[in-house]
Amino acid sequence: MSERLITQAELQQLGMDAGLDLLRVAPADPFVETERTCLERFEAGLLGEMRWITPERIRQGCAPQELLPGAQSILIGAVSYLAQQEPEQGGDGPRGKVARYSLGDDYHDTVKVKLQALHRALETRLGTPIRSRVSVDSGPVVDRAVAARAGLGWYGKNTNILTPQLGSWVLLGAMLVDVSLPYSEPSRKSCGACTRCMVACPTGALIASGVLDSRRCISYLTIELKGPIPTDLRPLIGNWIFGCDICQEVCPVNRNVPTPDHPEHRARAAWGHEPDLIELMGLSDEEFRERFRGSPVKRTKRRGLLRNVAVALGNSGDPRAVPALIQAINDHEPLVRGHAAWALGRFPGVESQGALEAALGRETDPWVREEIGASLATLVVTA
Repeated sequence: MSERLITQAELQQLGMDAGLDLLRVAPADPFVETERTCLERFEAGLLGEMRWITPERIRQGCAPQELLPGAQSILIGAVSYLAQQEPEQGGDGPRGKVARYSLGDDYHDTVKVKLQALHRALETRLGTPIRSRVSVDSGPVVDRAVAARAGLGWYGKNTNILTPQLGSWVLLGAMLVDVSLPYSEPSRKSCGACTRCMVACPTGALIASGVLDSRRCISYLTIELKGPIPTDLRPLIGNWIFGCDICQEVCPVNRNVPTPDHPEHRARAAWGHEPDLIELMGLSDEEFRERFRGSPVKRTKRRGLLRNVAVALGNSGDPRAVPALIQAINDHEPLVRGHAAWALGRFPGVESQGALEAALGRETDPWVREEIGASLATLVVTA
């Protein structure tokens, strides 16, 4: 009955009033093809070390009735994270790059709040209690599959959802409800013959159209991977220290899209799209916690972020990085020390060699010792 009581236009307005930029609705039928594809890629190892993605979680996420018994509809909302940015502050030293979604507040929290507001508004509009389950990214709902079914956008060859209105610069959030709402039709658009994202990926992570090998993806390597970054991939990461936007930056669909400029997605103080790498390398545990409280960057923890910063400094070729790396080779985290040692090996000279030799004399961690030894061998060869 609910689908006769509210129109798609009214739903759209409720979504906008709740802070969403786009809103569509899909039926809560099983995602059979999505389940098959996800399980195949899991078995092939393409999901890397994201241990929370298990076959059981995949099956559950593709079965709306298991997530919310009696579910009839799935609302899928999108929020653009493009925002006006202030000019970068700081010196003229080496700078990193971060994915634009990471500049502001954690979207897991902000998008969830918007969906909860939509839930309340929908109950008020329909005049009846509504059972719901909200899922934002880390939740089990296969949000991109819902977005494609609902016509919010289509699957790009880079695996992102491309929306006609806002491109792929969007954060998705889904809400299952136990009422029938007017459904949207899937999009008929596609990427056609365009392969710009696949060609542009420096690590070759897009191994086929719409197929991502997470183990080679810069976003995975700088965020999801908790241990050492594979040595052969470090030079290919360039100066990305949290996520990567390359496959989105080259996408024609993302040209000339609007910038809604939601306040929660504006860059935090001392954190911009191209942050100062040397300054970041000196962050203490407390400074990291303070700067990134309520930010998606906190997911990497300090050791993960400084691991990435060390790699970016090593790739910078800027000799001003050497003192910061020498300091980092004494860090209390082995993960930071090891990557700082690798980075120092990219700067031939007496200063780097001396610091590495001194570090080797006191280092007790076997993996860090291997990294130091490899860098020293490189310096000897290039001397």
